[in-house]
Amino acid sequence: MTRFARSLLIAVTLTALAGPAHAQAVRGRVVDQTGLALPGATIQIHAGAAIFATTTSGPDGTFLIETIPSGASIVVSLDGFETVTVPPGEAATIVLPLAHATETTTVVATAAPADAAPTVAALGSSITAETVARLPSSHMKARESLPLLPSIVRGPDGLLQLGGARPSDTPLLIDGFNVTNPATGISSINLPFEAVKAIDVLRDPMSVSYGDLVGGLIQIRTTTGGDKFKFGVQGVVPRPRFTNPGFGRLEGIFPRVYGGGAKLAGQLRYFAAAEYDYERIPVPDVTQATGPDVVETSGSLFLRVDARASDTHGLTFEALQYPASSRSHGLGPRREQRATTDNRATDRFAGIIERAVLDDRTVLTVQAGVLSHDTTARPNGSGTSYLTPSGWRGNWFANVDRTASRYSAKAVWEHLSTLRGRSHDVSLAGEIAARRLSGSVEEGPIVVLDVDGRVTRRVEFGPASAVHARDVPFGAAVRDVWQASSRATIDMGVRYDGGSGHAPATPSARAGLRYALDNEAVTVVKAGLGMFVATVPLAAEAYENYPTRIETDIDPATGEATGSLVFNPAFDAIRLPRATTLTLSIERQLTPRLDAQLAFTRRETTHIATLRVPADGGLMPVRSDGSSTYRDLELSVRRRWDGDQQIFVSYVRAAGRGEFNDFSTLFQSLAVPVLQRAGVTRTPTDARDRLIAWGTVNLPLRIVVSPVTEWRSGFPYTVVDQRYVAVEANKRSFPPFMATDLIVYKTFTVKKRSADIGFQLFNATNHFNPRDVYAVLGAPEWGRFANSVGPILRGFLMLKWK
Repeated sequence: MTRFARSLLIAVTLTALAGPAHAQAVRGRVVDQTGLALPGATIQIHAGAAIFATTTSGPDGTFLIETIPSGASIVVSLDGFETVTVPPGEAATIVLPLAHATETTTVVATAAPADAAPTVAALGSSITAETVARLPSSHMKARESLPLLPSIVRGPDGLLQLGGARPSDTPLLIDGFNVTNPATGISSINLPFEAVKAIDVLRDPMSVSYGDLVGGLIQIRTTTGGDKFKFGVQGVVPRPRFTNPGFGRLEGIFPRVYGGGAKLAGQLRYFAAAEYDYERIPVPDVTQATGPDVVETSGSLFLRVDARASDTHGLTFEALQYPASSRSHGLGPRREQRATTDNRATDRFAGIIERAVLDDRTVLTVQAGVLSHDTTARPNGSGTSYLTPSGWRGNWFANVDRTASRYSAKAVWEHLSTLRGRSHDVSLAGEIAARRLSGSVEEGPIVVLDVDGRVTRRVEFGPASAVHARDVPFGAAVRDVWQASSRATIDMGVRYDGGSGHAPATPSARAGLRYALDNEAVTVVKAGLGMFVATVPLAAEAYENYPTRIETDIDPATGEATGSLVFNPAFDAIRLPRATTLTLSIERQLTPRLDAQLAFTRRETTHIATLRVPADGGLMPVRSDGSSTYRDLELSVRRRWDGDQQIFVSYVRAAGRGEFNDFSTLFQSLAVPVLQRAGVTRTPTDARDRLIAWGTVNLPLRIVVSPVTEWRSGFPYTVVDQRYVAVEANKRSFPPFMATDLIVYKTFTVKKRSADIGFQLFNATNHFNPRDVYAVLGAPEWGRFANSVGPILRGFLMLKWK
C-alpha cells in the first residue's frame, strides 16, 4: 500500500471513528432566577458564526436537541429576560435573569459573547462586571461606570444625561419599580456593588412596555441569593489623599457588607447588603490644608427575598433605605462656605412581585410598591444673600423641606403564540400610581452688587409658604414582538397614558425592526420610530404655592429704586411631555473579535413644562409649551482578546437645543435665585463632539493595566451683565474637556482568598478642566475659568471572597 493510500485510509478511518463524537444529544430545562419554568424560550445552537439548530422550551421549560456538534454553544433567549450562553455540559438547568427586550444595554452583567449571541445589545452598550471591576473607579458604585458608554455624559450638575435627554426624562427603575423622586423625576439611589446583577440602559426603547419617559431609562437589576451561603466585607481600609490640596488627610472610606444564601432546599432565597460611604472632596482654589471641603455621605440597606411557592408561582419581596447628605453643597471659587447649603435626603422603598405561569405559553406578573423621598436644604449662613461679580457671599437664600411619595401597582400578561408558522410574543400591561408631595419653602432677600460693591438689584420674597400637589398617573399598553422571518423581528405596540398634572390622556405608538442581512447575523440593521409620553414632575404643579417674588432695579449711583416688578408663581393648563424619535443603526462583525457600529438618533420633544417669566410682572406660570430637539451620530469600534482584554473606542457628534427655563432643569436645586427671560438655547450638556477610549490589558505576574481617556467639547455657559441679566444665553463654551485615568493593580492569593492591590490615577495629564467661569461682563476677572481638579493619586484594594 502506497504512503498516500495509507494516509487516505487512516484519515477516512479517523473521520469515521470521530463522527459520532462530533454529535451529541442535549436535554435541559430553562428557568428564571426563582426556579420557575420558562416555556417558549428560544434555544439556538451556535457552531462558530453559524446557527446549527433552533428549538423552543416546552410547557415545563424543558427542551431536547437530538444532535449538537462538538465545540458548539447554546444560546437561550426569551423576551423580558437576559440572553444567556452556556456550553452543552451546563445545559441541564439554564437560568435566565430578568432583562428588558433587545434594546437593553447591560452595563454590569455577565454578558454573552458578541460573536455567539444573535441578539446581543448594540456595540458600546455593554460592559461585563469583570470589566467594570478592572477599570478606574472612585468607589465601586453601581451607576458610576455608565459614563463609559458613548451615549451617557455627566452634566455640570453631576447628573447623568442619556442620549441628550434631561435627567428627569430618564427614570430610574429597580427590578421594574420606578424609584425616581416623584417631585423631580430624578433619583440618586445607588446600591452596594455586590447587590447589583446588572444595570440596563434603554435609550429610546421602542417597546411600549416602558412608559413615563421621553428619552430613556436606567434599571438596576438586583441579585438573588445563591445555592450556598455567601458573606463578604469590602472597603474597610480608609483612603488617604496623596495630592494637594489636603495631602495626607482622610479622603474617604466605603465599608460594605453583604450576605445571601438559600433555605428550604432552595425554595427560599435571600440576599442582604449594607454600605456606608464617606467622602471628603477638596475644592481647588478654596480648600487649604484643613478645609473647607465638600463632605458627602450616604448609606444603603438592601434586602431581597425570593420564595418559590410551586413550579408555576414565585414571589419576590425587596426593600431598601438610602439616606444621603452633602455638607457645604455648592462650595467653589464663586461660592463661599457661608453661601452653601447642607442637604439631606432619604429614600425608602418596598415592593413585592408575583409571577405565575398560567399555561405552557402564558405568564402573568403582578407588582406593587411604595416609595417615599424626604429632602431638606439648610443654608450655612444667615441674613441677606449677596450676589457679586465674583460669586455668592454671606448666605444662601432658600430654606426648603419636601416630602414626596408614590404608591404603584402594575400587571403584565404575556402570551407566546404561533401564527402561520411565525411566533408572536403578545403582552398586555396596565399600571396606576398615586403620587403625593408636601413641604415648605422659605426664601430670604438677595442683593446684587456691581464691581464697585454698589447695589444694582434687589430680589425679595413673600412669607414662607406650604407647597403641595397630587395626581394619579396611569398607563396601558398592548405589544406584539413578531418573528417575521429567520432574519427579521418586528416590535410594535400602542400605549395610553394620563392622570399626570391634570393633563388630558395621550395615546402613543412605537415600532422597531431588527433585520440581519445574512444568515449568520454578521451584519444587522436596526430601526425604530415612536412616540414617547412622560408624566409631569409634581414640583411643577406645586410651584403655584411658592412665595411671591418682588424684583427691584436700583440706580447704583444714587441708590434709588428705578422700577419694581411683582411675580406671582402659577401653574397653567398642562399637557403631558411627548417626544417623537427616529433611530437607525447598522452593526457589523468585521472579524470574530472586531465589531463596529454606526447609529443615528433624532428626537423632537414638545409640551415641556417651562417657566415663563413675563417682562411686565404679574402671573409667572409653568406652562407645557416648551420644546427641544436633539440629534447625534455615533461610531463605535471594539476589539476583544482572551482574559477579558479589550479596547473600545467611540466618537459621537451631537447637537441639542431646548428651553432655557425648562422647569425640571431649572428647579433641580429646589429653588432659583435669579430668573432669566431666555428662550430656546443650547442645552446645558450640549457637547458637540465626544471621543472616549478605554482598554484593559493583562500583563505577566497577574498585573492588570486599564487606561480610560475622554475628550469632548466644552459645555455652554451664559454671560450676564452686572445686574445678572442674561446677555448671551448658552452661546459661549467652556474649554474642551479631557481626562486620562489609569488603574494598575496586581492580584495576590492567600489561602483561597484573593485581593487586588494597586493604585489609581485620575486626570493623569493634569489637563485644565474648569468647572466654574467668571461670566459677568465688565468684571476684572471676566472670562476667567476656574475650579479645575488636578491629578489625583489613590491606593486601590479590592478583596475577593470565594
